[in-house]
Amino acid sequence: MNKRIIILLLALLPCIASAQKGRHFEFDYFVLELGYCNSFNGAPSARSDYKYYKGGEGPVHLNQVESLGFTPGFNVGLQFHHDCKNDNVGFVTGIMLHSWGNTYKYETTKKDVKLTECNRAMSLGIPLYIKLSEELYNRQAYFYFGAQVDFNLSITTTQKVDGNKLRTKDYNEARNKISVPIVVGFNFTIINFRIGMTPMSMFNKDYEISLGGGQQTAKPYKDMNDMTFFANFAFTIPLSQWTVKRSYFLSRIF
Repeated sequence: MNKRIIILLLALLPCIASAQKGRHFEFDYFVLELGYCNSFNGAPSARSDYKYYKGGEGPVHLNQVESLGFTPGFNVGLQFHHDCKNDNVGFVTGIMLHSWGNTYKYETTKKDVKLTECNRAMSLGIPLYIKLSEELYNRQAYFYFGAQVDFNLSITTTQKVDGNKLRTKDYNEARNKISVPIVVGFNFTIINFRIGMTPMSMFNKDYEISLGGGQQTAKPYKDMNDMTFFANFAFTIPLSQWTVKRSYFLSRIF
């Protein structure tokens, strides 16, 4: 499915570039972004108060193991770039679909059971970046910084015990609907790299669950770590004459 989408986008690129011939796109143009993201925990989570493993001898309390918790993800986006006429300062917005999350590890006191819990969010983001360069359009080499407003569409938690998948469950009712990561990055021609931090948990810390047949309630996410860091590597393809001029194959056609 992903290969089909990429092939379709690449097939449309020459059509878009051809349609833009004769027009001035140095200051306003679209950029396609396809990338890989790796999230990791900012600090240990104090969520193990309500973490139990139901084994053959009944529920056993689990303690958290310190870990960076690398969580792979992806991002696909369409950006709109507006470059100022001095060609040194520009602005970026658009829309981006991306997956991010965090992973925590737990174990019993005897260390005979090890549980890994991966929380993954699927988000639709709106980037708001400022970019700086000596020459923005022709070089496509610039630093940028800013924030992104993420609308968290869903959260899925997958648990594995000793490497074997235990269960996968949606926790959409417990999610924070909006998060705002802060980013800084660098773009060189079609290569893009950025790092960032989401300063709030993907889970709503006030979310309550029932315990003991509904007689008690608890907030399982109230002590969860707020920060999630991430590093993103992507290909950025300007949908303009810039790409055609730098592609021998496309220039021979158009």
